[in-house]
Amino acid sequence: MLYAAPLDGPDGQMGAVWMQYPVQSYHEFYTRILQLFIWAGITVVALSFILGYLFYNRFAVAITRLKRSADFIREGNYITESPVRRKDELGELGQGIYYMSTSIQQNITAMHAEQQKLQLAIEKLQALEQQQKQYIGNISHEFKTPLTSIKAYVELLDMYKDDPQLLDDATSNIGKETERLYEMVEKVLHLSALEKYDFENQAEDVEVSALLEDACGRMRGKAEKFALNMELDLEPAVIRSDRESLMHIFINMLDNAIKYNVPDGVIQVKSELRMQERQAVIRIYNSGTPIPAEAREKIFEPFYTVNKDRARKTGGTGLGLSLVKQFVEKQGGTITLLSDDPEDGEGVTFQLIFPLADSSLQVRNKSE
Repeated sequence: MLYAAPLDGPDGQMGAVWMQYPVQSYHEFYTRILQLFIWAGITVVALSFILGYLFYNRFAVAITRLKRSADFIREGNYITESPVRRKDELGELGQGIYYMSTSIQQNITAMHAEQQKLQLAIEKLQALEQQQKQYIGNISHEFKTPLTSIKAYVELLDMYKDDPQLLDDATSNIGKETERLYEMVEKVLHLSALEKYDFENQAEDVEVSALLEDACGRMRGKAEKFALNMELDLEPAVIRSDRESLMHIFINMLDNAIKYNVPDGVIQVKSELRMQERQAVIRIYNSGTPIPAEAREKIFEPFYTVNKDRARKTGGTGLGLSLVKQFVEKQGGTITLLSDDPEDGEGVTFQLIFPLADSSLQVRNKSE
């Protein structure tokens, strides 16, 4: 930078002032400042871009994870944790998606469980429907047999009114078939009542040997009518049961032993106390024809008889053992047909097991 100026005096111009100053350093400083601003601007822009990219990329990644989780759930799969871990709105959205997935999974699981239960219920209903059809068919068939016999005798009496022998036969056979029909109806009603009126059972402490002796006394006359010998070997035991149901069980079992026995046969009734197992065990044996192995699993089914011809002659309906089994199970007991019978393998033995009452256990403990 150059500066020149005239120097005046009293007599005019005396001379001139000349100044010279170098400004290169200022230009260099300006250039450095300019470059500094340029590089600072570039750095700020670059850093802003990088930070902005990282910031928005974090949002984009979170949104991508949320979308992927939603697609995962839509395909029928479920997440086990929140797809994003943040403390902002996206984090709350992730938690919401996780809770939604858990709720959907629980609902689907519950729905599958209900579907399985419904399927089982449908299968049971179908089985029950089949059993009901078979049951109704058996009832119809069994009812038809005595009714056919009664109808036939009524028609014969209408045709031959003056035949005294036919009148005697008709009276006798119609009476037998009517009694058989009445017994069948009564047992069917008992079976139906077992399914509906459980509240009528009144459990109480019952002394088994005394009740068995009473039942045998009631059936002794019928046994003597068929020349059957009844033997008792009873051990006192107290069980918790409905007295009327228990009497019905014993009467049916003894009646069954009488019907299917042989002339001059024997009926053995034994009861024993098993304190170790806390059980009262009752065995009723008759010296009749043994039950074949293939029929052992079916004898407790309604309307099943081993020998249908013999059942009709004796008035059997095939309902007695089915009824007894249901009564026994409702008293908490079990009934089984023993495979090893006494008397050299001849005859039939049914075993009934009932749990002992608490009072029986207390009495036994005191005596010990």
